[in-house]
Amino acid sequence: MKYCTKCGKELVENGKFCNACGAPVEFAPTTDENPYATEAPVYKTQPVNVKTEAPKSDEELRAEEQALLDKFSLGLKHERLAWKITGVVWVAISAFYSFFGLVLSLLMGAAVAAEGGEFLAFIPVAMVYTFMGAMFLPIAIINLSMNKKLVNYRAKLYTDCQDGIGHFSVGSIVFCAFFNGVALVFNIVYFIIAKNNTAVIERIKARQNEYNSQQ
Repeated sequence: MKYCTKCGKELVENGKFCNACGAPVEFAPTTDENPYATEAPVYKTQPVNVKTEAPKSDEELRAEEQALLDKFSLGLKHERLAWKITGVVWVAISAFYSFFGLVLSLLMGAAVAAEGGEFLAFIPVAMVYTFMGAMFLPIAIINLSMNKKLVNYRAKLYTDCQDGIGHFSVGSIVFCAFFNGVALVFNIVYFIIAKNNTAVIERIKARQNEYNSQQ
């Protein structure tokens, strides 16, 4: 309920003048009205506790680097075995074709000679199988050479990781796709690991370079 500020008489709701004295109505808030109704609400904010990680000690950084190098060493070991085993298999296949062609040709030549034919007729057959065996030999050589290269990478991984970790690259993935599917799997896995640990790898390289420069 509202009252006139001049004469104290009760005012008509929504009236602009007092019916008793004619004074203009002043809309002042009364005790039952909220004087802050037109003001923007005030929100209480809770303090936010931001947890900041403490910087790692040198021992923790070294342990992290050691663990990553151990992981890459294991990857190089497994990939090396894939190249070695595949290389040996291709050598065996190449030798089998050449040997099988020679034996088959000798048997055919002996059969032909027994019937009065020319014994040297087996030469074309031997050449065909020898050629087939020779086709697999370059693949075998590539696989065995990669085995040797990964042995060297792994041997110096803890003193100069540039070549070892650099082996896990897009170019190497494409190379593996052509010559060794098993090695391809390891290469992709450790390529992803290298991408996810770029900062640690750069730290390892810097530490190794600093150590090597002092020798």
